[in-house]
Amino acid sequence: MSTASDKNLQALKALFGDEALASRLATTRLAVVTPGQNLPVSGKHLGEVLVDLLARLWPNIDLHGDAAQELHAVAVTAAASGGGSGAAIKVQWAPPYDIVVAVGCEPPVGAATTIRLGADDWVAELGPEAQCGESSNPVGPAMAAAMGGAQVFHRVFERDLDGMGAVPIDSWHADVRDLFDAVHLRVTDIDLGETHFFGVGAVTHGLMSLLVRWPAQVRGIAHLVDQDRYGSSNGQRYLAMRLQDVGLAKVAIVAERLRLAHGPALTVHEHPTDLNAYCAARGWHQPLHRVVTGLDSAEARRHVAYKMPERTVNMWTAGERTGAGRYLPRHGSACLACEYLEKTSVLLDEVGELHQQTGLRPDIIRVLLDSGRGMTQDEAAQLACKWGVSPADFVGQPLRSAMPALCATGKLQLPNNPEAVDVPFAFASLFAGIAGFMMLLKDLAAEEAPSEAWTQHNFKSPTPLLLRQRPSSPQCVCCSALRTLEEAPS
Repeated sequence: MSTASDKNLQALKALFGDEALASRLATTRLAVVTPGQNLPVSGKHLGEVLVDLLARLWPNIDLHGDAAQELHAVAVTAAASGGGSGAAIKVQWAPPYDIVVAVGCEPPVGAATTIRLGADDWVAELGPEAQCGESSNPVGPAMAAAMGGAQVFHRVFERDLDGMGAVPIDSWHADVRDLFDAVHLRVTDIDLGETHFFGVGAVTHGLMSLLVRWPAQVRGIAHLVDQDRYGSSNGQRYLAMRLQDVGLAKVAIVAERLRLAHGPALTVHEHPTDLNAYCAARGWHQPLHRVVTGLDSAEARRHVAYKMPERTVNMWTAGERTGAGRYLPRHGSACLACEYLEKTSVLLDEVGELHQQTGLRPDIIRVLLDSGRGMTQDEAAQLACKWGVSPADFVGQPLRSAMPALCATGKLQLPNNPEAVDVPFAFASLFAGIAGFMMLLKDLAAEEAPSEAWTQHNFKSPTPLLLRQRPSSPQCVCCSALRTLEEAPS
């Protein structure tokens, strides 16, 4: 079973093509500093999310200030979830440090390279004047924490990121609502109606962390659909994951957090199965009013689109970019399938490529991809035999999880399927989760709107200029069917 450390190696290799850079993870010393006293509410939330992110990647973190003990517990829990010891996470001030992150305060005199973060309500900021306020709104603090995590990474790997469009950020301030053309949003009760969450992976954990912390009432019905269980490798990027979660169903743990946060007003249903089996059992004739997707492949998203949901929120990560969109497929607006059109020009589809790479029969591959189930002993043995690796590393692993692990060994290269080896870092998953949460709030606040999507470069300042309306694609089979229905005489 792979660990968070293994996933970080994969992530570095996917981003840079060189996992040898991982030595910097072990040698970089970080410090997170909070005020000497009276850390505001937003600063407390910012600090908790920040150290949760950092401890999943960086093993050497010192904590200093009034909140150090509380943040130490959060950081050690995060590190342990991925198989780390947390032994090098300490409450102390013992410079020199490579980077000091200050949460709404001045760092101690003589600190090294400093990133100062602040947040309040919907606002996130980075720079020498960044402050924290008393708002209990989690959005601004979460965005500030994600920005901080990304900038720490950028400072350490700056030369290696050259050519990827990465830009160091010395000062940045934004109301997160402005990024999504959502200045009308307020901290009020949320009514989800009946919302289906397909995929409870890392980006969905980012969204759920905001929903769990939302200070007003959340009501409605939430269906969590994902058949996967936590593995120690998930600790690399799953916000709020704990060591005791390993081996448990993801839907069960997230459901528990939602129930504890919002009580009986929010009905949460756990469905530890894949989305196709869930929809079949539910009945194909039953409409899907609202769907939120945090899935791991284009094909899985097409499977969602083919169910013809009335409205969809989609979250994604891809290399150095993350994003989210909402899709209301009518009157010329895109559906989710418009964003993930099948590539008809390639000689082999995904099943064909994986058959060549694994030796597994195409029909078995199709079942593994569609269901997301873990591989059996026999399936893992066949894969392991082909590539000379241990089958124990792959038993119980979904095929899409096994392929990047195999790629990371250097035995397999997947040039035609970069999606399969994309392993995001925790800050990237959180960026996508925040974007998805904002899209969900917008969707809940307005019944009719054009489809739209927002993207950002993880190492640039987020901007509203990257929010774009999404028209329907003429090649989309789903939208073609909708156009036929719209044009039919009543």
